[in-house]
Amino acid sequence: MPGRADDDLKQFLARVALPPGWQVLHEPSVVSTNDIAREAARRGWPDRSVFVADYQTRGRGRHGRTWLCPPLAGLLMSVLLRRRDAPAYTYTMLAAVALSESIERLLALQPTIKWPNDVVVDGRKVAGVLAEASDDGREQTIVVGVGVNVNLDEAELAELPNATSLSIEAGVPVHRGELLALMLERFDSWLGGDRFTREEGLWRAWNGRLWGMDQRVRVQEGDDLLVATVLGGERDGTLLVRLDDGTVRRVIAGELLP
Repeated sequence: MPGRADDDLKQFLARVALPPGWQVLHEPSVVSTNDIAREAARRGWPDRSVFVADYQTRGRGRHGRTWLCPPLAGLLMSVLLRRRDAPAYTYTMLAAVALSESIERLLALQPTIKWPNDVVVDGRKVAGVLAEASDDGREQTIVVGVGVNVNLDEAELAELPNATSLSIEAGVPVHRGELLALMLERFDSWLGGDRFTREEGLWRAWNGRLWGMDQRVRVQEGDDLLVATVLGGERDGTLLVRLDDGTVRRVIAGELLP
């Protein structure tokens, strides 16, 4: 794929200025960046540590699914946060919003957030977010994994008809390092400032980007397949939909289907 050979993430990270307090560890190949981040947390790595790889042999998505991406073609990263100021679902929102804002700024595309944790462009998935949290009573540790299809071509996505990549949508190769730097800047911006203002603003940014708003969609909720109209997201990360009989239903765990 044109652009991959010049996309040396390690060299880029050596010369880019990160927001204060952030550090990035780059590895060519790992089993999973979330695994690396969790192990780093056990070893005492600090808040705002980021782990990035060119390739994952067993990247994970929701419900135990595998995230596959050819070497050098995606932005595969996990962010380690040590905070007690918000529930874990807040950081799924944060990552989806930060990525959406970064894509808008870098490529002038208009991504939307497909509840609960996908970022889509023109209705096709370009990224997924997986947040995992643990709490020992003194500190909450959150690992936020993000996988972005950056420079995959149509042939590499042939078996994933509902997926796309940034390079396909933008029509040009995309530098993973530039996208990463923008994401960390947006992460840092959202994590700063007054807690109430931050959480209210984050919810509004997330809710305003939700895919399928006011549209009839299929919703998989456990064993139930619903047809409903999307009304919006709640501040706790759940989704409100209206069934065809007029009933408003809160979906706590589920998936919107294409």
